[in-house]
Amino acid sequence: MTNNSKQVKSDNQKYYLGLDIGSVSLNTVLLDEKYNVVEDYYDYVHGKPFNVLKERLTSILNNHPSGTISGISVTGTGGKLATELIGGVFVNEIIAQATSTGKLYPDAQTVIEIGGEDSKLIML
Repeated sequence: MTNNSKQVKSDNQKYYLGLDIGSVSLNTVLLDEKYNVVEDYYDYVHGKPFNVLKERLTSILNNHPSGTISGISVTGTGGKLATELIGGVFVNEIIAQATSTGKLYPDAQTVIEIGGEDSKLIML
């Protein structure tokens, strides 16, 4: 697993957790209340996405107690099943990519995403 943690211990801070569970990797981001990235990870799943998800969540909860996580959004191939297992809200991949691109890069007109199972072309 890769670790891009800033190793910030939480006290009264609230966080938002985003997970993208694909056939190749688990991508995780932890945002603070102002939507600044606190931690982000790219983990290869090696055919065991839910084992890797458990390891990653355990790692995050070691630094940030569950009471500090205000929301969880999940997308990707394993997203629906993950929300059944851990809770949170499932977001369709195309909606997630189009929405985030529109907010982060408002002048962008096209998104090309190449994943482990499929590719997407989104015209904004």
